[in-house]
Amino acid sequence: MKHSTLHLGPGDLVVRPQNQPGGGTPHIRLHAFCESLTVANAMRQAVSDRRLSSATCAVSMGGILAAISHCTTNPTPDVVILETAASRSELLAALADLALVCDGGTKVIVVGTSNDIAFYRELMTDGIAEYLLAPVNAVTLISAVLRLFQTDDTARIGKIHAFIGAKGGVGASVLAQNVAWTVSQGAVATLLADLDLQFGTAALNFNIDCPMGFADQLSAEDRLDGALVERLLFKYGPHLSVLPCATAAHISKDPEVDVIARLLDLARSAFPHVLLDLPSAWSPLVRNGLLSADDITLVAEPDLANLRNARCILDFLKAARPNDPPPRLIVNRVGLPKRKEIGAKHFASSLGLDLTAEIAFDAAAFSKAEANGQMIAEASPKAAVAEVLDTLAAQMTGRPPRRKARGLARLWGP
Repeated sequence: MKHSTLHLGPGDLVVRPQNQPGGGTPHIRLHAFCESLTVANAMRQAVSDRRLSSATCAVSMGGILAAISHCTTNPTPDVVILETAASRSELLAALADLALVCDGGTKVIVVGTSNDIAFYRELMTDGIAEYLLAPVNAVTLISAVLRLFQTDDTARIGKIHAFIGAKGGVGASVLAQNVAWTVSQGAVATLLADLDLQFGTAALNFNIDCPMGFADQLSAEDRLDGALVERLLFKYGPHLSVLPCATAAHISKDPEVDVIARLLDLARSAFPHVLLDLPSAWSPLVRNGLLSADDITLVAEPDLANLRNARCILDFLKAARPNDPPPRLIVNRVGLPKRKEIGAKHFASSLGLDLTAEIAFDAAAFSKAEANGQMIAEASPKAAVAEVLDTLAAQMTGRPPRRKARGLARLWGP
Protein backbone atom coordinates (compact mmCIF):
# COMPACT_ATOMS: atom_id res chain seq x y z
CA MET A 1 0.00 0.00 0.00
CA LYS A 2 1.39 3.39 -0.96
CA HIS A 3 1.34 6.14 1.58
CA SER A 4 0.26 9.74 1.12
CA THR A 5 3.07 12.13 0.36
CA LEU A 6 3.09 15.88 0.75
CA HIS A 7 5.38 18.07 -1.32
CA LEU A 8 5.80 21.67 -0.18
CA GLY A 9 7.91 24.26 -1.93
CA PRO A 10 9.73 27.01 0.00
CA GLY A 11 6.96 29.54 -0.55
CA ASP A 12 3.96 27.28 -0.05
CA LEU A 13 3.49 27.64 3.69
CA VAL A 14 2.50 31.27 3.66
CA VAL A 15 1.00 33.12 6.59
CA ARG A 16 -1.48 35.52 5.05
CA PRO A 17 -0.73 39.10 6.13
CA GLN A 18 -3.09 39.93 8.95
CA ASN A 19 -3.24 43.60 7.91
CA GLN A 20 -4.85 42.81 4.55
CA PRO A 21 -8.60 42.95 5.10
CA GLY A 22 -10.93 40.39 3.59
CA GLY A 23 -14.42 40.88 2.22
CA GLY A 24 -15.25 43.91 0.11
CA THR A 25 -16.35 47.51 0.24
CA PRO A 26 -19.86 48.77 0.88
CA HIS A 27 -21.64 50.62 -1.95
CA ILE A 28 -19.43 53.70 -2.22
CA ARG A 29 -18.29 56.19 -4.85
CA LEU A 30 -14.54 56.24 -5.41
CA HIS A 31 -12.56 58.57 -7.67
CA ALA A 32 -8.80 58.42 -8.24
CA PHE A 33 -6.86 61.38 -9.61
CA CYS A 34 -3.47 60.26 -10.91
CA GLU A 35 -0.39 62.00 -12.29
CA SER A 36 1.48 59.03 -13.79
CA LEU A 37 0.38 56.24 -16.09
CA THR A 38 1.96 53.71 -13.72
CA VAL A 39 -0.35 54.59 -10.84
CA ALA A 40 -3.32 55.10 -13.18
CA ASN A 41 -2.89 51.59 -14.59
CA ALA A 42 -2.54 50.12 -11.09
CA MET A 43 -5.68 51.99 -10.07
CA ARG A 44 -7.64 50.71 -13.08
CA GLN A 45 -6.56 47.19 -12.20
CA ALA A 46 -7.64 47.77 -8.60
CA VAL A 47 -11.12 49.10 -9.40
CA SER A 48 -11.85 46.05 -11.56
CA ASP A 49 -11.06 43.72 -8.64
CA ARG A 50 -13.83 41.56 -7.12
CA ARG A 51 -13.34 43.20 -3.70
CA LEU A 52 -14.30 46.63 -5.07
CA SER A 53 -17.21 45.30 -7.14
CA SER A 54 -19.77 47.14 -4.97
CA ALA A 55 -18.03 50.48 -5.49
CA THR A 56 -18.73 52.94 -8.30
CA CYS A 57 -15.23 53.88 -9.43
CA ALA A 58 -13.59 56.38 -11.76
CA VAL A 59 -9.95 57.02 -12.64
CA SER A 60 -8.82 60.41 -13.99
CA MET A 61 -5.52 62.14 -14.68
CA GLY A 62 -4.49 65.52 -13.35
CA GLY A 63 -3.68 64.84 -9.71
CA ILE A 64 -4.87 67.02 -6.87
CA LEU A 65 -5.68 70.05 -9.07
CA ALA A 66 -8.07 67.91 -11.11
CA ALA A 67 -9.61 66.66 -7.86
CA ILE A 68 -10.24 70.21 -6.66
CA SER A 69 -11.83 71.13 -9.99
CA HIS A 70 -14.01 68.00 -9.98
CA CYS A 71 -15.25 68.44 -6.42
CA THR A 72 -16.05 72.10 -7.03
CA THR A 73 -18.72 71.25 -9.60
CA ASN A 74 -19.72 67.65 -8.76
CA PRO A 75 -20.90 65.70 -5.71
CA THR A 76 -17.98 64.65 -3.57
CA PRO A 77 -17.01 60.95 -3.81
CA ASP A 78 -16.91 58.90 -0.64
CA VAL A 79 -13.25 58.10 -1.29
CA VAL A 80 -10.73 60.23 -3.14
CA ILE A 81 -7.31 58.86 -4.08
CA LEU A 82 -4.70 61.46 -5.00
CA GLU A 83 -1.32 60.88 -6.61
CA THR A 84 1.10 63.75 -6.18
CA ALA A 85 4.78 64.54 -6.54
CA ALA A 86 4.33 67.95 -4.88
CA SER A 87 6.60 69.15 -2.11
CA ARG A 88 5.45 69.18 1.49
CA SER A 89 4.35 72.81 1.49
CA GLU A 90 2.68 72.59 -1.93
CA LEU A 91 0.78 69.45 -0.97
CA LEU A 92 -0.46 70.84 2.35
CA ALA A 93 -1.68 74.00 0.62
CA ALA A 94 -3.45 72.01 -2.09
CA LEU A 95 -5.08 69.73 0.49
CA ALA A 96 -6.37 72.78 2.32
CA ASP A 97 -7.97 73.97 -0.95
CA LEU A 98 -9.46 70.51 -1.49
CA ALA A 99 -10.95 70.50 2.00
CA LEU A 100 -12.96 73.62 1.11
CA VAL A 101 -14.86 71.80 -1.65
CA CYS A 102 -15.11 68.30 -0.11
CA ASP A 103 -17.79 66.94 2.18
CA GLY A 104 -16.68 66.36 5.74
CA GLY A 105 -17.10 62.58 5.46
CA THR A 106 -14.90 62.16 2.40
CA LYS A 107 -11.96 59.84 2.98
CA VAL A 108 -8.74 60.87 1.22
CA ILE A 109 -5.84 58.58 0.34
CA VAL A 110 -2.62 60.25 -0.83
CA VAL A 111 -0.02 58.48 -2.96
CA GLY A 112 3.20 60.47 -2.64
CA THR A 113 6.98 60.30 -2.93
CA SER A 114 8.05 61.57 0.49
CA ASN A 115 9.34 58.86 2.83
CA ASP A 116 9.27 61.08 5.92
CA ILE A 117 7.56 59.83 9.07
CA ALA A 118 7.10 63.36 10.42
CA PHE A 119 5.33 64.38 7.21
CA TYR A 120 3.18 61.24 7.40
CA ARG A 121 2.09 62.10 10.94
CA GLU A 122 1.29 65.65 9.89
CA LEU A 123 -0.96 64.37 7.12
CA MET A 124 -2.74 62.04 9.54
CA THR A 125 -3.26 64.92 11.95
CA ASP A 126 -4.78 66.97 9.13
CA GLY A 127 -7.36 64.25 8.52
CA ILE A 128 -5.86 62.30 5.61
CA ALA A 129 -7.10 58.71 5.87
CA GLU A 130 -4.03 56.99 4.42
CA TYR A 131 -0.65 57.83 2.89
CA LEU A 132 0.98 55.39 0.46
CA LEU A 133 4.54 55.64 -0.79
CA ALA A 134 4.83 55.46 -4.57
CA PRO A 135 5.15 53.30 -6.58
CA VAL A 136 2.06 51.31 -5.60
CA ASN A 137 0.44 48.24 -7.09
CA ALA A 138 -3.20 47.21 -7.31
CA VAL A 139 -3.12 45.03 -4.20
CA THR A 140 -1.72 47.88 -2.08
CA LEU A 141 -4.47 50.20 -3.30
CA ILE A 142 -7.21 47.60 -2.70
CA SER A 143 -6.00 46.96 0.84
CA ALA A 144 -5.86 50.68 1.60
CA VAL A 145 -9.47 51.16 0.45
CA LEU A 146 -10.74 48.14 2.39
CA ARG A 147 -9.04 49.34 5.59
CA LEU A 148 -11.04 52.55 5.41
CA PHE A 149 -14.22 50.62 6.14
CA GLN A 150 -13.02 48.39 8.92
CA THR A 151 -14.88 48.56 12.21
CA ASP A 152 -14.38 46.60 15.40
CA ASP A 153 -16.53 43.88 13.81
CA THR A 154 -15.19 43.91 10.25
CA ALA A 155 -11.58 44.00 11.47
CA ARG A 156 -12.19 40.46 12.67
CA ILE A 157 -13.90 39.34 9.48
CA GLY A 158 -13.35 35.67 8.76
CA LYS A 159 -11.62 34.10 5.78
CA ILE A 160 -13.45 32.08 3.15
CA HIS A 161 -11.56 29.07 1.78
CA ALA A 162 -13.08 27.38 -1.29
CA PHE A 163 -12.45 23.79 -2.36
CA ILE A 164 -13.34 22.71 -5.89
CA GLY A 165 -12.58 19.59 -7.89
CA ALA A 166 -11.46 19.56 -11.50
CA LYS A 167 -14.01 16.75 -11.95
CA GLY A 168 -16.63 15.08 -9.84
CA GLY A 169 -15.32 12.28 -7.67
CA VAL A 170 -11.74 13.48 -7.28
CA GLY A 171 -12.08 13.87 -3.50
CA ALA A 172 -12.46 17.65 -3.16
CA SER A 173 -15.44 17.27 -0.81
CA VAL A 174 -13.68 14.75 1.42
CA LEU A 175 -10.62 16.98 1.66
CA ALA A 176 -12.72 20.08 2.41
CA GLN A 177 -14.56 18.25 5.17
CA ASN A 178 -11.39 16.84 6.71
CA VAL A 179 -9.49 20.13 6.52
CA ALA A 180 -12.44 21.92 8.15
CA TRP A 181 -12.41 19.40 10.99
CA THR A 182 -8.63 19.74 11.33
CA VAL A 183 -8.83 23.55 11.48
CA SER A 184 -11.46 23.27 14.23
CA GLN A 185 -9.14 21.07 16.30
CA GLY A 186 -7.05 24.15 16.98
CA ALA A 187 -9.94 25.45 19.11
CA VAL A 188 -10.92 27.79 16.25
CA ALA A 189 -14.59 28.29 15.39
CA THR A 190 -14.92 26.86 11.88
CA LEU A 191 -17.82 26.56 9.46
CA LEU A 192 -18.11 24.07 6.60
CA ALA A 193 -20.74 25.01 4.00
CA ASP A 194 -21.70 22.19 1.64
CA LEU A 195 -22.71 24.04 -1.52
CA ASP A 196 -23.24 20.91 -3.58
CA LEU A 197 -26.91 21.43 -2.89
CA GLN A 198 -28.20 18.39 -4.75
CA PHE A 199 -25.66 15.68 -3.97
CA GLY A 200 -23.48 17.00 -1.14
CA THR A 201 -21.88 14.47 1.22
CA ALA A 202 -21.16 16.54 4.34
CA ALA A 203 -24.22 15.24 6.20
CA LEU A 204 -23.34 11.63 5.39
CA ASN A 205 -19.64 11.92 6.22
CA PHE A 206 -20.26 13.77 9.49
CA ASN A 207 -23.07 11.34 10.37
CA ILE A 208 -25.64 14.15 10.56
CA ASP A 209 -29.35 13.37 10.32
CA CYS A 210 -30.60 16.19 8.15
CA PRO A 211 -33.89 15.48 6.32
CA MET A 212 -33.98 19.04 4.97
CA GLY A 213 -30.85 20.90 3.84
CA PHE A 214 -30.09 24.51 4.65
CA ALA A 215 -30.79 25.67 1.09
CA ASP A 216 -34.34 24.31 1.26
CA GLN A 217 -34.99 26.63 4.20
CA LEU A 218 -33.88 29.81 2.45
CA SER A 219 -35.72 32.07 0.06
CA ALA A 220 -35.18 35.52 -1.36
CA GLU A 221 -37.94 36.83 0.92
CA ASP A 222 -36.26 35.62 4.12
CA ARG A 223 -34.75 38.18 6.42
CA LEU A 224 -31.34 36.62 6.73
CA ASP A 225 -29.68 37.36 10.03
CA GLY A 226 -27.37 35.72 12.51
CA ALA A 227 -30.22 34.06 14.37
CA LEU A 228 -31.52 32.34 11.23
CA VAL A 229 -28.03 31.17 10.26
CA GLU A 230 -27.56 29.75 13.76
CA ARG A 231 -30.74 27.68 13.38
CA LEU A 232 -29.44 26.18 10.13
CA LEU A 233 -26.18 24.92 11.66
CA PHE A 234 -25.31 21.45 12.91
CA LYS A 235 -22.51 21.07 15.43
CA TYR A 236 -19.78 18.45 15.04
CA GLY A 237 -17.61 18.76 18.10
CA PRO A 238 -17.12 21.93 20.11
CA HIS A 239 -15.67 24.12 17.35
CA LEU A 240 -16.95 22.85 14.00
CA SER A 241 -20.33 23.87 12.55
CA VAL A 242 -21.75 22.40 9.35
CA LEU A 243 -24.26 23.74 6.82
CA PRO A 244 -25.27 20.41 5.24
CA CYS A 245 -27.48 19.39 2.36
CA ALA A 246 -30.47 17.14 2.85
CA THR A 247 -30.01 13.43 3.36
CA ALA A 248 -33.53 12.75 2.09
CA ALA A 249 -33.93 11.60 -1.50
CA HIS A 250 -35.05 14.74 -3.29
CA ILE A 251 -33.52 17.40 -5.50
CA SER A 252 -33.09 20.87 -4.04
CA LYS A 253 -33.51 23.98 -6.10
CA ASP A 254 -30.63 26.42 -5.98
CA PRO A 255 -31.56 29.56 -4.02
CA GLU A 256 -30.89 32.97 -5.46
CA VAL A 257 -27.20 33.80 -5.68
CA ASP A 258 -27.76 36.96 -3.64
CA VAL A 259 -29.21 34.85 -0.83
CA ILE A 260 -26.10 32.64 -0.67
CA ALA A 261 -23.86 35.72 -0.87
CA ARG A 262 -25.67 37.24 2.11
CA LEU A 263 -25.40 33.94 3.95
CA LEU A 264 -21.63 33.85 3.41
CA ASP A 265 -21.28 37.45 4.59
CA LEU A 266 -23.05 36.53 7.82
CA ALA A 267 -20.97 33.38 8.18
CA ARG A 268 -17.64 35.15 7.83
CA SER A 269 -18.70 37.73 10.39
CA ALA A 270 -19.26 34.95 12.94
CA PHE A 271 -16.52 32.41 12.07
CA PRO A 272 -12.78 33.05 11.65
CA HIS A 273 -12.68 30.35 8.96
CA VAL A 274 -15.42 29.37 6.51
CA LEU A 275 -14.72 26.46 4.16
CA LEU A 276 -16.82 26.07 1.02
CA ASP A 277 -17.29 22.67 -0.56
CA LEU A 278 -18.13 23.61 -4.16
CA PRO A 279 -19.49 21.17 -6.75
CA SER A 280 -17.52 20.66 -9.94
CA ALA A 281 -20.54 21.46 -12.16
CA TRP A 282 -20.35 25.06 -13.40
CA SER A 283 -23.17 27.34 -12.23
CA PRO A 284 -23.74 30.90 -11.00
CA LEU A 285 -23.51 29.52 -7.45
CA VAL A 286 -20.05 28.04 -8.08
CA ARG A 287 -18.84 31.15 -9.90
CA ASN A 288 -19.89 33.42 -7.06
CA GLY A 289 -18.43 31.06 -4.48
CA LEU A 290 -15.06 31.29 -6.22
CA LEU A 291 -15.30 35.07 -6.43
CA SER A 292 -16.18 35.34 -2.72
CA ALA A 293 -13.29 33.20 -1.51
CA ASP A 294 -10.11 34.61 -0.04
CA ASP A 295 -8.19 31.55 -1.23
CA ILE A 296 -8.98 28.53 -3.38
CA THR A 297 -7.84 24.92 -3.33
CA LEU A 298 -8.10 23.04 -6.61
CA VAL A 299 -8.21 19.25 -6.33
CA ALA A 300 -7.50 17.00 -9.33
CA GLU A 301 -6.56 13.47 -10.23
CA PRO A 302 -3.50 12.95 -12.45
CA ASP A 303 -5.14 12.27 -15.81
CA LEU A 304 -5.77 14.16 -19.03
CA ALA A 305 -9.44 15.02 -18.43
CA ASN A 306 -8.59 16.54 -15.03
CA LEU A 307 -5.76 18.50 -16.63
CA ARG A 308 -8.11 19.96 -19.24
CA ASN A 309 -10.75 20.90 -16.67
CA ALA A 310 -8.17 22.32 -14.27
CA ARG A 311 -6.87 24.52 -17.08
CA CYS A 312 -10.39 25.84 -17.74
CA ILE A 313 -10.91 26.64 -14.04
CA LEU A 314 -7.49 28.28 -13.82
CA ASP A 315 -8.17 30.44 -16.89
CA PHE A 316 -11.41 31.63 -15.28
CA LEU A 317 -9.62 32.44 -12.01
CA LYS A 318 -6.86 34.38 -13.77
CA ALA A 319 -9.44 36.51 -15.56
CA ALA A 320 -11.82 36.98 -12.62
CA ARG A 321 -9.22 37.26 -9.81
CA PRO A 322 -6.19 38.96 -11.41
CA ASN A 323 -4.94 40.43 -8.13
CA ASP A 324 -5.24 37.23 -6.07
CA PRO A 325 -2.66 34.47 -5.63
CA PRO A 326 -3.16 31.34 -7.73
CA PRO A 327 -5.05 28.43 -6.18
CA ARG A 328 -3.38 25.70 -4.19
CA LEU A 329 -3.14 22.54 -6.25
CA ILE A 330 -3.66 19.11 -4.68
CA VAL A 331 -3.16 16.07 -6.89
CA ASN A 332 -5.23 13.34 -5.24
CA ARG A 333 -5.55 9.55 -5.57
CA VAL A 334 -2.08 9.15 -7.03
CA GLY A 335 -1.11 5.55 -7.76
CA LEU A 336 -4.55 4.18 -8.55
CA PRO A 337 -3.95 0.59 -9.73
CA LYS A 338 -3.74 -0.01 -13.51
CA ARG A 339 -4.29 3.66 -14.36
CA LYS A 340 -2.01 5.53 -16.74
CA GLU A 341 -1.15 8.73 -14.87
CA ILE A 342 0.51 12.07 -15.43
CA GLY A 343 3.23 12.69 -12.87
CA ALA A 344 2.00 15.05 -10.15
CA LYS A 345 4.84 17.54 -10.62
CA HIS A 346 4.43 17.44 -14.40
CA PHE A 347 0.66 17.95 -13.93
CA ALA A 348 1.34 21.06 -11.84
CA SER A 349 4.00 22.46 -14.17
CA SER A 350 1.64 22.02 -17.15
CA LEU A 351 -0.75 24.38 -15.35
CA GLY A 352 1.99 26.80 -14.32
CA LEU A 353 1.26 26.11 -10.64
CA ASP A 354 3.33 24.96 -7.70
CA LEU A 355 2.34 21.56 -6.38
CA THR A 356 1.01 22.00 -2.87
CA ALA A 357 0.20 18.37 -2.09
CA GLU A 358 0.32 14.95 -3.68
CA ILE A 359 -1.93 12.44 -1.94
CA ALA A 360 -1.51 8.79 -2.82
CA PHE A 361 -4.39 6.38 -3.23
CA ASP A 362 -5.15 4.97 0.23
CA ALA A 363 -8.47 3.14 0.08
CA ALA A 364 -8.15 1.76 3.62
CA ALA A 365 -7.91 5.12 5.41
CA PHE A 366 -10.60 6.87 3.38
CA SER A 367 -13.12 4.03 3.34
CA LYS A 368 -12.72 3.35 7.07
CA ALA A 369 -13.51 6.99 7.89
CA GLU A 370 -16.49 7.04 5.51
CA ALA A 371 -17.94 3.81 6.89
CA ASN A 372 -17.66 5.06 10.49
CA GLY A 373 -19.03 8.55 9.80
CA GLN A 374 -15.74 10.00 11.03
CA MET A 375 -12.92 12.15 9.76
CA ILE A 376 -9.69 10.47 8.64
CA ALA A 377 -7.67 11.69 11.63
CA GLU A 378 -10.36 10.27 13.93
CA ALA A 379 -10.62 6.89 12.24
CA SER A 380 -6.93 6.49 11.28
CA PRO A 381 -4.87 9.00 13.28
CA LYS A 382 -1.57 7.48 12.14
CA ALA A 383 -2.39 7.66 8.43
CA ALA A 384 0.06 9.75 6.46
CA VAL A 385 -2.78 11.71 4.88
CA ALA A 386 -3.60 13.08 8.34
CA GLU A 387 -0.26 14.93 8.20
CA VAL A 388 -1.20 16.35 4.82
CA LEU A 389 -4.49 17.62 6.20
CA ASP A 390 -2.79 19.18 9.20
CA THR A 391 -0.30 21.02 7.00
CA LEU A 392 -3.05 22.30 4.73
CA ALA A 393 -4.96 23.55 7.79
CA ALA A 394 -1.79 25.29 8.98
CA GLN A 395 -1.40 27.02 5.61
CA MET A 396 -4.93 28.36 5.74
CA THR A 397 -4.84 29.58 9.34
CA GLY A 398 -1.20 30.67 9.59
CA ARG A 399 -0.59 28.49 12.64
CA PRO A 400 2.28 25.99 12.93
CA PRO A 401 1.40 22.39 12.01
CA ARG A 402 0.15 20.45 15.03
CA ARG A 403 1.66 17.17 13.81
CA LYS A 404 5.30 16.39 13.28
CA ALA A 405 6.28 14.53 10.12
CA ARG A 406 7.14 10.90 10.88
CA GLY A 407 8.78 10.00 7.58
CA LEU A 408 5.58 8.96 5.80
CA ALA A 409 5.17 12.50 4.49
CA ARG A 410 7.96 14.70 3.24
CA LEU A 411 7.56 18.29 4.37
CA TRP A 412 9.52 21.03 2.67
CA GLY A 413 9.58 24.72 3.46
CA PRO A 414 8.89 26.43 6.83
